[in-house]
Amino acid sequence: MKNNIPPYLIRTADDQFNPAKTKRAKLSFLDKTILNSSKAVKSIYLQAENAASDNFIQNIHPRVKFISLIYMSIVVSVVSNPVTQLLITAFIFLLCIVARLKLLEVYRKIFILAFVFGFLVVLPASLNIITPGKIIFKVISLSKPSHFLIYNIPQNIGFTLNGLQVVSIVFLRVLNSVSFALLVVFTTPFPPFIKSFKMVGVPDTFLMIISLAYKYIFILSRTIEETYFAFKSRLSANINSNSIRKLIGGRIFFIFKRSMIIYQNTYYAMVSRGYKGKVILHSQNHFAVKDFVVLLIVVLSGIVFILF
Repeated sequence: MKNNIPPYLIRTADDQFNPAKTKRAKLSFLDKTILNSSKAVKSIYLQAENAASDNFIQNIHPRVKFISLIYMSIVVSVVSNPVTQLLITAFIFLLCIVARLKLLEVYRKIFILAFVFGFLVVLPASLNIITPGKIIFKVISLSKPSHFLIYNIPQNIGFTLNGLQVVSIVFLRVLNSVSFALLVVFTTPFPPFIKSFKMVGVPDTFLMIISLAYKYIFILSRTIEETYFAFKSRLSANINSNSIRKLIGGRIFFIFKRSMIIYQNTYYAMVSRGYKGKVILHSQNHFAVKDFVVLLIVVLSGIVFILF
């Protein structure tokens, strides 16, 4: 008797799978939303991981970091020399290296914020319409000068040297401010850092709301993730986006209801532990000698930058 072997058993692996012919699957908007949410939570975990590491900068008192943040923000705003601003940039970068931060991830966020708010927003100020001066790069030439509202529009419009200097100063100020702010955020645990805001008179109730909201981000993210996987496990095939939106619309109230239950249970837990409407935030950590030394170094560095 002749045995007929099925064709799919004779085929080799190369015939069955060809990577060149495969197409990359497209994610639905729901998958993209969950993916972006996971990235946001991952950044929060990154902050907590960096702040909890054993390092000299991480061990500095949170109030010293908060005072340094306010002081350096004033110094960066006062300095108007591009060379000095670059020195401040190098100084902050050196501190990031000492703090053992993940430089690529941190500075990618810094440059994105600085590019948007420190360059693109103020780029029109480099034109001679706003900042008069010698044109070094002509953009457009009009037939004749004109007047629009409070602006005198010259015949030749272009970038001026004074305007580019203004843009560079603003860009470096935003870059340095964001850099030092993220340095403090990524080297300080969130609860002690929030408690430091009491030094500038922020009410305790407001600080408690921020702390609870920070904790609730993880709870809400977990709730959304569980709801999403439970929803996706019941789908036998791909459906269109309109149907998914209708199904998600019905789940929003469910997530909101679970959120209210979690908030209510949190309140009951606070009441059971003696909460009576008055929030008392205190820190058991006291200033050490190294904290005063670091604060003195920051103050002297700021004075040198201003006088440079």
